Amino acid sequence: MKKVLKYLKDIGRLERFEIKNSGITFLLAGPSTFMYVMIMFYYNPGLKVPYHGEIVFSLWFVLVGIIPYFKSKFLDEIYGWITFASLMIFQFYLTYTTAFNNFSLDYLLVTYVFIFGAVLLLSNRLLVIIFSASQLLHLSYRVYYSDLDSMSESAILVSMSTIFVFSFLVMNGLIRYRKKLETINVELEKRIQQRTVDLETRAKELLRKNKDLEEFAYVVSHDLKRPLRNIYTLTDWLTDDTEYQFNEETNQSLRLIKEQVTQMDLLVEGILNYSLQMDKERPVSNVDAQVLVDRIVKVNASDTLKIHVSQKLPKVIFNESQLLQVFQNLIQNAIKHNDKELVEIHIKYQQTQKWHQFSIHDNGPGINEKYHKKIFELFQKLEVKSEIDSIGIGLALVKKIIERNGGTITVESELGKGTTFIFTVPAAEQ
Repeated sequence: MKKVLKYLKDIGRLERFEIKNSGITFLLAGPSTFMYVMIMFYYNPGLKVPYHGEIVFSLWFVLVGIIPYFKSKFLDEIYGWITFASLMIFQFYLTYTTAFNNFSLDYLLVTYVFIFGAVLLLSNRLLVIIFSASQLLHLSYRVYYSDLDSMSESAILVSMSTIFVFSFLVMNGLIRYRKKLETINVELEKRIQQRTVDLETRAKELLRKNKDLEEFAYVVSHDLKRPLRNIYTLTDWLTDDTEYQFNEETNQSLRLIKEQVTQMDLLVEGILNYSLQMDKERPVSNVDAQVLVDRIVKVNASDTLKIHVSQKLPKVIFNESQLLQVFQNLIQNAIKHNDKELVEIHIKYQQTQKWHQFSIHDNGPGINEKYHKKIFELFQKLEVKSEIDSIGIGLALVKKIIERNGGTITVESELGKGTTFIFTVPAAEQ
């Protein structure tokens, strides 16, 4: 019994788009049927419509047409059978009415159009055969017991048979095309599901590897700092100890070791800071950017440095230590790479509907346009000078912090005209 019910359910099954199209067709057929009967009455008052069919079927078609808008799973499952039953009943009524009016041309035209159009609403070959064959048999029966002459009977039966054959051929082609599309869709859906599973697997694996790499960078950086400091301390002691007097060549080598250890310590510290930014969801608070910048200005204060803040800086929703690193790296970058006797840095601010926008401009040598992207890459430096404490992590760290918090950072610069770094921070929603 279950197999029979499943078979019947599959026969009448319609796809969601087919249900929607059928619903629209029935909604249009309701008023169209009524209007057509009224027009026929106007030009041929002698026509008869049994049982007020123009009203009954117009209302029925409208009712069937609005069923899809209820969005009921049960109604959707049986909508194919509702469509088939409606078409069969109207087909029987239409043939009966055509015979009742002695096969008037007005009704015959409607019958032909209805038969050809109705099969387009059916999605199963068996239902198409049942509908078309029953219509042909019913019409043949009515013609056989009518008072028509032989020529009229033949004309009606031949025309109806032709419509039956062509409607079946057309529908058969449409059903084959639909089945082919269904097969393709099923195959595509399987491929998409498999591709989705593969992507999820790769994403999880990549996430795991990234976490491992960041943890590795943290552990290595942390463990390297102690021996580096020991080497620096020992070298510093050797160069300062008056008990041991080394020649100039040895002292030069010791100083070189100290410089290399300093650079190595900076590199380790940079890697450590960079790896610590692995989590986007870090604790945020209402950070006063003005207070934060004032602290940086105070630490870097000197006679050869002037930092100008044009507008009062706002409070922003951000992680305080991260925002400190952003301003500190950008300001120190402007100081380290400046070639002027008096270093001037201008910090400006403006707010838009969605962003807090900060800009940090210096009067340094500027950066060639072809290097504007390179400077944000990890371990990238435009100059290699031992006296400049830079290992090419600062700007990469700034970019990572800003972008992981939903902002952007860009650079504007020309050689000899200084450099401006512009970064945005999302404004809190009001």
